[in-house]
Amino acid sequence: MAIIGVGIDIVEISRVAGVLARHGERFIRRVYTPSEADFCDGAVSGSRFAGRWAAKEAFYKALPPDVQPTASWLSVQILSDPTGRPRLEVREERLKSALEEAGVSSIHLSLTHERTHCAAVVVLA
Repeated sequence: MAIIGVGIDIVEISRVAGVLARHGERFIRRVYTPSEADFCDGAVSGSRFAGRWAAKEAFYKALPPDVQPTASWLSVQILSDPTGRPRLEVREERLKSALEEAGVSSIHLSLTHERTHCAAVVVLA
């Protein structure tokens, strides 16, 4: 299995919390799916929103250049399996097709949260 792309991003939690305070539901509807918003609702200081933001940014950075135009904030969502492990789900058929054409058969995601920052790494293989 060949690595097709790697992306990494780090986000300051207070920055995302500030955007949430200023733009609230408008920002959430623009960037997060309903499932993500439900999972993040009530999280301390926006850390869950920040983690998902970092994961989406890392995913976009990992995309091959010809696939990037097919992606949007809402074309993917970050979910957690029953054990809490994060996974990235592609929601839109156009993006799924573009990834398949680029040879992507799996998406690996790792998230980490610290007191002030969240970071994510995405590997496309």
